[in-house]
Amino acid sequence: MEAAAVGGPKRSGASRPRQPDRAPNLLHGGKKSDTCPRCHFRRDKEDKGKGKLLHGTPEVTDSEQLRGVLVTIDRNLRQDHDLMADDKAVFMMGVLEAKVSGHEYFLVASSGGEKTDPWIREKHLNGISYHQGAWETVNPTLPTGHSNWWTVRRETVDLDPNIARVTKPCAAIKLLLGLGDKRLEWKSVEYLRMSEMVYVGPEADSAGMRQWHGKGATNSWTAHSCNRCEARIPYLICDVPANRIVD
Repeated sequence: MEAAAVGGPKRSGASRPRQPDRAPNLLHGGKKSDTCPRCHFRRDKEDKGKGKLLHGTPEVTDSEQLRGVLVTIDRNLRQDHDLMADDKAVFMMGVLEAKVSGHEYFLVASSGGEKTDPWIREKHLNGISYHQGAWETVNPTLPTGHSNWWTVRRETVDLDPNIARVTKPCAAIKLLLGLGDKRLEWKSVEYLRMSEMVYVGPEADSAGMRQWHGKGATNSWTAHSCNRCEARIPYLICDVPANRIVD
């Protein structure tokens, strides 16, 4: 989830995401049968006596509706000729929808560093029919190392020190941190879904990304985030309260 540059200083190209699975709804950050690296419980472990799982978000899937939102954003980007001055741009777009404690949230993010403006801006959200008018962009500042990250519940978490390039400003990570930044009253999670799409400029030299993502010349789907995101996401989606974690 990663970036390049639009009408400004050139950014580094996106790293190659993994080849998509063939499942209709793709996973981000592993499966619910995995063991959580933060709390060390299986992500599908039941919360005894409460009739629900201990993790509010045992796994993150995408959806057809979210993929449709990305198609609209992609179309808007390509019609913004000032923004798309760099026809060799390659970056990741991501959208997230969540229903937490009865309230719904709809977030959009693009990969890229804090020294450059986000690729996706409010004007690029026009025309989204799915939950029209409810979408907002997020662009949180990432921690500078492996420590002092935060979960969707806004509890501090330290990441595995062996994760390489841990500060990579990927779209999926921005979405999860952006949700955490809302400091929500965390009573229940009905759903948390996320989809991503690689933006590939018309002159971009990204044959490696195109060859298995999609047949279109202008965009391609990804099943998963980059390896760095796959390693970070499990920490960030863990909403097990800190007082229930035993080292």
